[in-house]
Amino acid sequence: MSHLIEEYAKSLGVKISEPIVKDHFFPTLPEKYITINQAGVSSKTYSHYDIALSLLKPFLERAKIQVVQMGGDKKIEGVDAALNVSFKQQSYVLSKSLVHLGCDGALAQLASSKEIPTVTVYGNAFSENAKPFFSYSSINKNIEPDWNKKPCFAKEDPKKQIDTIKPEVIAQEVLNLLPIEKEPIKFATKNIGSLFSRSVVEVIPTSFVPLRIPKEQELMIRADYGCDEVSFLKYCGNYKVSITADSLIQPHGLQKVANNINKFLLFIDSSWDTIPDNYFQVLKGFNIDLTMVVKDKDDLSSLRNKYFDIPVVPYEAEQEAPCEVGDDARFMSSLRLIEGGKEYLSYAHWKKNLDGNNKVLDTPEYWRESKHFYIYERD
Repeated sequence: MSHLIEEYAKSLGVKISEPIVKDHFFPTLPEKYITINQAGVSSKTYSHYDIALSLLKPFLERAKIQVVQMGGDKKIEGVDAALNVSFKQQSYVLSKSLVHLGCDGALAQLASSKEIPTVTVYGNAFSENAKPFFSYSSINKNIEPDWNKKPCFAKEDPKKQIDTIKPEVIAQEVLNLLPIEKEPIKFATKNIGSLFSRSVVEVIPTSFVPLRIPKEQELMIRADYGCDEVSFLKYCGNYKVSITADSLIQPHGLQKVANNINKFLLFIDSSWDTIPDNYFQVLKGFNIDLTMVVKDKDDLSSLRNKYFDIPVVPYEAEQEAPCEVGDDARFMSSLRLIEGGKEYLSYAHWKKNLDGNNKVLDTPEYWRESKHFYIYERD
């Protein structure tokens, strides 16, 4: 399988030579460091570098090695410094790096030309086509997903295959290339939920507590778990929200806060009395997007016929555990469920009043939200 550089050279009728970049000095670098870069292309953007760095940190700190990030729109959690510098300055920074970690691209090839050890992850191409070209394979570690037939070969990957790479594999390869005392990383990924990379903040409006969330973060109000009307309206007035409820919310109270409401998800079933048309007209006048959600699929057809002008969709949730787990399994969650001053990692933990607890619960309530979970075990 030909390398892209070889194909480019053949097509252009030129000989391959190492890149020549005149390094520009950059001050205030750590004495010892590794470099990391995040891609600007979605299909090459790896979402779990923060976990990989958390696994590396104990080893790096003992050896007094820091992590320097180059490139990327956001600072990766766990890096010690994030540099916004020119390519020539990046070349200088790379020349002093102990190991370079990142996606395939210009920096991986540049590191290779300087014989800097590389750990390269792939999201939209086979490693054989795009691996570091200019140095020995013994100092180049290439990590690609178990492809679903083949890579996407595009900027966008609907399956986000790069995120199926386990961060402990990346961390171990970096550690193996470092000239420091090392040992096997004792961490095992069991399952990465398909929604783990999407942050979701839910609040149960039984009381109002100011929340520290990014301005662009939408708040999901879970009125189906419990609701105090005054607190509910206060959340709607202070944040951009979507609403989930299992009973009708009287529209007169929504008028002043309607501009903050994006979606309204209403759980219904066949036992409900018919909802009057004027209720839908009022919500439409407020520009509130209503969707009805049905848990019992036997009710779906009749309710769609009854409310043919309104989206009526089945409730979809995980029914079974996606993996086998031991008693000591733990998890991280992209879901935050908040009530009062307490925060929970799942609905099941809220039901059991287990705030600040990350133990996997083998219950149907827990597994129905497993798309939001990163489940792991460690010694």
